[in-house]
Amino acid sequence: MNVTKNKMLLLLQSALCVILVVMLAAAAVGIYRDGVAEKQENPLAWVYTREKAAAALNTVMPVAVLAVAVTVTCAVLGVRDEEQDKPVKDIELMRNLMADRVAEPSAEMKKERALQQKLRYGGWGAFGLCMLPILLYMLNGSHFQNGDLEEMIKALAAHVLPWTAAGIACLIVSTVLEGKSIRREYDAIMARIKEEKEAGIKAEPKEKTPARDYVILRLVLLTLAVVFIIAGILNGSMTAVINKAIRICTECVGLG
Repeated sequence: MNVTKNKMLLLLQSALCVILVVMLAAAAVGIYRDGVAEKQENPLAWVYTREKAAAALNTVMPVAVLAVAVTVTCAVLGVRDEEQDKPVKDIELMRNLMADRVAEPSAEMKKERALQQKLRYGGWGAFGLCMLPILLYMLNGSHFQNGDLEEMIKALAAHVLPWTAAGIACLIVSTVLEGKSIRREYDAIMARIKEEKEAGIKAEPKEKTPARDYVILRLVLLTLAVVFIIAGILNGSMTAVINKAIRICTECVGLG
């Protein structure tokens, strides 16, 4: 088989797996919604049965069988991604390595590096602004006084998910733009290295500085975790969790 057919089989396998996951998720949501509707009509009804699960799986089964068949076919024919064993091209790492060979950065290099810093800080700043409404919502205890847990979760999801999606979108946009800037800087570095080589200029060895991005990311995540824990304590969620845990132990498990 040639490369084109291999890629087609791999794409088909990936598409079937994605479709299967989506269909399974939709089936689970459908069973849940039907169960909620039945519970409203008859609170004592046993809504989540094997028959309902089997009926939902029957609609998914053709796609599942096809996905398994394509997977087995790929395994038998030895179809695999030829790029999977090759190292990933990290343009930022390549930029850093080549930048060490430059004696004096050019104006274009400095311009792109400054732009990257602005994009990085801007992306994280926009993400932080998107998290602010979520924090204010969670700090308001009146949003969690409703006894209906399902309604509270729906209201929380309706408020949190859009702002979270907006924050992630800001990070994605800033990351994509930063990646394009890094590529432009890399081209400028290569041109600068060629100029300095022709002029007989040799760069001095530079001291390695540890990467700070991962440290900053860890600090941001740790800060967010602490802030949300404090917000949960202030809005009374901790008390609600303790009460539910007590009820589970005493009513369901039977302790005490």
